[in-house]
Amino acid sequence: MCIAGVMQAQEQKSSFQMKGRVTVDGTNESIPYATITVENDSARVITRLASDNTGRFSVNLPRAGQYRLLFSAVGFSAAPLPVELKADEKTKDLGNVSMKEGVALKEVIVVAQKPLIKSDPDKLVYSVEADPDAQSNTVLEIMRKVPLLSVDGEDNVTLNGQRNYKVLVNGKSSSLMSNNFKDVIRSMPANSIKDIEVITNPSSKYEAEGVGGIINIITLRNRNNGYTGSVGANADTYGGFGGNGYIAANIDKFSFSTNIFNNQFRQPEAERNSYRENFLNSEFHYSDKNGKDKIKGNGNSLNFEAGYEIDSLNLISASAWGYLGGVNFDSESATSERDISQNPSRSYRNTTNSSQGFWSISGNVDYQRGFRKKDKMLTTSYQIEYNPQTAKSENNVEGTLNYTSFRQKSDNDASGQSHTFQLDYFDPLTEKHQIETGVKGIYRRNASETDISVFDATADRWQNDNSRRNDLDYNQYILGVYAGYLHKFDKLSAKGGLRVEHTWNDGLFKSQVNTPFHNTLFNLIPYVSLTYALKPAQTLKASYTQRLFRPGIRVLNPYVNDSDPLNINYGNPNLDAEVAHSFSLSYGQFTPKFNINLDLNSSITSNAVEMYSRIADNGVRHETYGNIGSNQRYGLNVYASYRVGSKFSVNINGRLNYAILDSNNELNYHNEGLIYGGNIGARLTLWKGGAVSANAGGTSPPVMLQGRGNYWFDTSIGLTQKLFNNKMDISLYANDPFARKIYFDTLFEDETYTMRSESFRWGQRLRLSLVYRFGKMNTQVKKARRGITNDDQRNEGGGQ
Repeated sequence: MCIAGVMQAQEQKSSFQMKGRVTVDGTNESIPYATITVENDSARVITRLASDNTGRFSVNLPRAGQYRLLFSAVGFSAAPLPVELKADEKTKDLGNVSMKEGVALKEVIVVAQKPLIKSDPDKLVYSVEADPDAQSNTVLEIMRKVPLLSVDGEDNVTLNGQRNYKVLVNGKSSSLMSNNFKDVIRSMPANSIKDIEVITNPSSKYEAEGVGGIINIITLRNRNNGYTGSVGANADTYGGFGGNGYIAANIDKFSFSTNIFNNQFRQPEAERNSYRENFLNSEFHYSDKNGKDKIKGNGNSLNFEAGYEIDSLNLISASAWGYLGGVNFDSESATSERDISQNPSRSYRNTTNSSQGFWSISGNVDYQRGFRKKDKMLTTSYQIEYNPQTAKSENNVEGTLNYTSFRQKSDNDASGQSHTFQLDYFDPLTEKHQIETGVKGIYRRNASETDISVFDATADRWQNDNSRRNDLDYNQYILGVYAGYLHKFDKLSAKGGLRVEHTWNDGLFKSQVNTPFHNTLFNLIPYVSLTYALKPAQTLKASYTQRLFRPGIRVLNPYVNDSDPLNINYGNPNLDAEVAHSFSLSYGQFTPKFNINLDLNSSITSNAVEMYSRIADNGVRHETYGNIGSNQRYGLNVYASYRVGSKFSVNINGRLNYAILDSNNELNYHNEGLIYGGNIGARLTLWKGGAVSANAGGTSPPVMLQGRGNYWFDTSIGLTQKLFNNKMDISLYANDPFARKIYFDTLFEDETYTMRSESFRWGQRLRLSLVYRFGKMNTQVKKARRGITNDDQRNEGGGQ
């Protein structure tokens, strides 16, 4: 900072200053935000700037001499002004520079193509609103095209091959998104989204949550005077349907936007089979399970944002977001077990009806204080969030051989709430030096309560089983401080920073014996990034940082789900935070026609939170979580897109990863392997307003600590027609048109057992959607650019 101050002082000593005020000819009224172009005597542009809201401007020039100033503003004729700056005039006041109103224009048609991909120093931005398929697809389907992201056949999203990442909405944390990500985004229409930002190595201003990185979803907003909006509806051949609406307005200093959607989704009845061999038990050595299930669910969301510009330096904004959704499962299965000689030993049938409900409400208030220096700002923020979840299950187990029949039901209520306070300061000291710093405090409370009842056939009533009580109260306090510095050379930008985080955890595990627990964590998170501009549209970036994963209620919850008596699962309230070292080297070239991004990355973790399973002597498989992973991941991601005019475009999104997974405890698990996959898409305009698009993608089975996941491949074909001067889109999409069934095959194994699961879901789904847009924009009003990015909230419970 001292060096930067000295440099700034030296620059100011050797510079000349020219100032003035832009006014309306004849009235001397100020013209706010007029554009001033400064040229030297060789007609070379030295700089461009804008006057402030009072029409005043000031510009520093390197030396004395002849200059030409060109003043322009919407609704006024351009005004050139030659100026001579003498050596003894350190400051030259031009006084009032007048501009005449009125300019004769013929009708103009402006045609432009917004680029799909933009590369910023610390993130990649995929423009959803620039993707024509966004008018008829969900956010989940669009994510298949986003660089560094992949979506498997069961709709799980990974970032750089990892499922542990942080999810933000408009730069704000969303526990609901983190815990129920795929359920929300497969309900969310893509035409309500502006951008999807992918941040693999976040800088120090971001909280260190999310080992894989950050996915930030930016919703649509209106920044011009006037109003705009849209309404839409969709339906598919599975029985799903939905609707959405969006409206935004900007009236002088006040702006607001509202987004609402509803979606009902259905998954027809499908089959699931599993085969298991238990090496610890000769009586129940082999197990076969055959079943079928069907799924239906819904998602409803309301998002509201408002802002008021008090004056040119003060801005206050507020937003609220609510979501209500749920999923219902109905399943039937038959389980049979055999001894080591293949003789039947026991069997039963199980009918299960279960449901999950999740809703969320969050709100935040931000105040931004600007300064006369451009881009210098101080921001204070407060956010509150409440996320209750319910899980209900009732199952009827009918013993058919050596197995006792019973009926039981369980009811789990879990919730998370948080309060966040934050203060951020940013100062561009000079054109080459920037600093940023901030402090943040978070309080979170998680709770889980479970009631389990067993049906007493003798008394013909349900009775609570208190012996199986597993409840949790969990409080977390986080204090974080960060500082960052950016230095820009000619072609090289260097950014470094440090974040300090202290975490206090207090909890009470309630069972037949209450067990309190307490721990503290201290993390020092460095960040280094180098960006080199090979050419104006080509960049080379290298970065290093550390990332954390603080377990949330989803993996801490000790609730025991034993709806399947031989396969039970539960969380672990004793988990510690996971720490990962993240490295990245990337090359990007982004032009209006051709984009390419190559990203080499690696992540090394010594105490990763991993899901693992063990089988007991009685044949019951227990699945839970532990800090048992010692993982290494190395990857290459390739994204490329090409546009031929406005008629044809094609994009490719590919990935190659090698994973080495080890357990750092007595289990001695080890697995490693290559994972590859990708997606290719194309769009062709065949006639006026009519276009056809096609997408195909797949991936190899992912490597897990105890086995491997599913291989998958999917395709889609779409047809879109624009009507009523491009105000309406009607689209017809076919998902997996060439596959009636899509099969899945998963393998789990260790020295105690091996289990293989097979299932399928139905393909060949047709979806019809309609979108109608309306609005009126008054683009002659130009406002100063400003915005708040409070994007360092935690990802509670991991990406899935």
